Amino acid sequence: MGQFVNLLPKYEEGDDEQKMCRKCEKLIARNAGGLVSLGGWGGYITFGFDHPVQNLDGRDLQILGNAYYMTGTTTFGSSEPGIVLVSRDENGNGKPDDTWYELRGSLYDDPQTRHHVSKTYTREGDTLRNEFHQQPYYPQWLTEQQYTLTGSMLPPQSVTINGQVVQRILPFGYADNKPNQDTEGTSLDLSWAIDANGNPVCLPTIDFVRVYTAVDEVNYPTGETSTEITGAIDLHQCNN
Repeated sequence: MGQFVNLLPKYEEGDDEQKMCRKCEKLIARNAGGLVSLGGWGGYITFGFDHPVQNLDGRDLQILGNAYYMTGTTTFGSSEPGIVLVSRDENGNGKPDDTWYELRGSLYDDPQTRHHVSKTYTREGDTLRNEFHQQPYYPQWLTEQQYTLTGSMLPPQSVTINGQVVQRILPFGYADNKPNQDTEGTSLDLSWAIDANGNPVCLPTIDFVRVYTAVDEVNYPTGETSTEITGAIDLHQCNN
């Protein structure tokens, strides 16, 4: 649900969920230079590599977005943070239908962060519409009239500086939070994995990654904060 939904990637009449997934894959596969918008809070993308990602020393996984720093500072900029989940193909069926584990980011224990939140979006609920994007904000490839998403919700991060709406850059642990040129800042350690109760989990490898928009925030007139993804890199492999 969001202003770039049905645009990035573009929905065409007759597209179903599988076709939209293939469009997403084409945009970000091997860092093709495309961009997928996840929409408002909870909107997500799930992807994997053609091999397991190993949990070795240091950062293991880099996720690329379109964040940038405000001129003259690395404290504020365009940050639309996405929470990252990972999963192992425990049942061996090649599908992302096993347990998901959150990678613990810097705001996990923040008193304003809410966990196990649910939000329902409806086909008629285009309350975020703005003047710039007039297409339906509800995913048109879904046949259901509503859907419910569940996850953690970070506190709003937007502030106004010199008349410009910008966001706080978070210390670590989120997608689309720091510029891609900041390799460490856009990379994650699989050792940060935790279960649904916040307990550490040891994952020697992972097979799937899921990223979802972590804040529920609208800035008028520009619209909702929405995580964007442009690719991902296994930092232990030369070719991804």
